[in-house]
Amino acid sequence: MLHDTDLVRLAVIGAVLLALGASALTGAAAAQTGSDDPTIRVSSVTVQPDETATVDVVLTSAPDGLAGYAVDLTVEGGDATITGASYPDTFGLSSEPTVADDGTSVTLEAADLGENVQPGASEVVLATVELGGESAGETTLAVEPLQFDTDGGGSMTPASESGTVTVSADGSADVAAAATDSQAASDASAASTGSTGDAETTSTAFALPAGGIALTALALTLVVAFGLRRRQ
Repeated sequence: MLHDTDLVRLAVIGAVLLALGASALTGAAAAQTGSDDPTIRVSSVTVQPDETATVDVVLTSAPDGLAGYAVDLTVEGGDATITGASYPDTFGLSSEPTVADDGTSVTLEAADLGENVQPGASEVVLATVELGGESAGETTLAVEPLQFDTDGGGSMTPASESGTVTVSADGSADVAAAATDSQAASDASAASTGSTGDAETTSTAFALPAGGIALTALALTLVVAFGLRRRQ
């Protein structure tokens, strides 16, 4: 005969299993949400001395839309300089890019008056920056968010991801550019697999079965408990 104390033990076990399943599901959802954090990314580029090349400044995601922004870009080294910048048609109002006299930095400011960047938008091109090669070498193109306003009057502080400017000697630019493009594609593929693939694997291959097992165990526990209770 099953005593009341046994029923209590079964109920407690079922509750613990249910809590573990809920915790696994919540953790998976939080991990997947964290992978979508907004980031300002600057692409890498290869250029020859005395020539120019362009890079895009991209906001990876805009969960709450984008009303306007201001950013600084800085060349950390003397192998390349910033020679100019332009904005896409997405932004109806923009200020003239402010390039430092020595070409080491530029300030970009623009507003989305037409509400073209809606909540949930991704891979938003903020501006295109032109760079000039000075001497053979490699330098970092760093980006710093100054202000980002979202639709509805809110604000956000995106992370930043610097780019690399490679100034190659004459005759080797094409090879270096191909290597840079190949590496960028490889990095993008790895990042997509790591952030999206792993997140999906974690949430579907581990967390969901854990939650399902817990719920099934709880159901079986309750069925057995009530069945034995009726037999008393």
